[in-house]
Amino acid sequence: MTGTADPGTTVDLWETSIGWNNWERARDWTTAAGYVSATADASGKFTIKRFLDSGFYFRVQQGDVQSERITVKARIDPTFWVSRPSPVVNGQAIAGISVLPNQPGLKVQVQRKSGSSWVNVKSFDTDPDEKTGNTLSTLTGQPSGDQTFRAVISGDDSNGVLGATSAEAKQWIAGAGTPTTPPPSPAVGTVKFTGIQYDSPGVDTGSNGSLNTEWAKLTNTTKSAINLKGWTVRDQAKIIYTFPSYNLAAGASVFIRSGKGTNAGNQRYWGRAGKVGYVWNNNGEQATLRNAAGTNIDACVWKTVSPGYTAC
Repeated sequence: MTGTADPGTTVDLWETSIGWNNWERARDWTTAAGYVSATADASGKFTIKRFLDSGFYFRVQQGDVQSERITVKARIDPTFWVSRPSPVVNGQAIAGISVLPNQPGLKVQVQRKSGSSWVNVKSFDTDPDEKTGNTLSTLTGQPSGDQTFRAVISGDDSNGVLGATSAEAKQWIAGAGTPTTPPPSPAVGTVKFTGIQYDSPGVDTGSNGSLNTEWAKLTNTTKSAINLKGWTVRDQAKIIYTFPSYNLAAGASVFIRSGKGTNAGNQRYWGRAGKVGYVWNNNGEQATLRNAAGTNIDACVWKTVSPGYTAC
């Protein structure tokens, strides 16, 4: 958000969630202390950044002078994947979705590609698991073979949240006339942990910046690309990150950061928040990598606080 004020003055951000009327100064949740404000530069211009977990009404205040109210809505950022049930059942798959903002009660319509069009497969509401933030639903009666799915997530006008459509996800479906198992998965050790920053540098404030300096690094040790769709990284407390469709190139690495962010390139985000958002224990832990079939592919173990990083 940008605006103008008297040069050199402090501008405070005020807010209320859409659907509410409880105006208050915006707290700075990224540092868990203080409020959101900005100082107008010599030409009077100022910029304010604010993390959104729903739609908001905002205004700014300089001294006793208030601006007009503006409306800012949040668009859903979905992560969608499809995996096989265990044991494998003909015509069945498991659809999984996590959304930011992480709200319950959002309508999800799973669709399957049929030629150049899409067929509705299953409708359900988001009901995020407390630990993983994921919602899972079983798809039945699906054609066998490789299938392509997507999820259409409805918004929530009452909270100023806009809907979105996920990226496509491919999954092999068992059925009559097809094998009961898909082609073999990459072998144990083909993808390895090659580094874990288990202790974020500095004080663990629970800010998004602090959470994102805690990460796990995976490397493809083979000479071929590997799709990590449905693969999981987990700690001993069963906090689980599940990969959507993601091709890890031969010899390449991918980082999984604990906080929130936009998935791009080799950077993936767990989407956790606050002081309870840290994944890895500083004083000893085991990280486990499993493929979509649930097979353990690699593990990384550490038993000490110092130096806060292990190369596995």
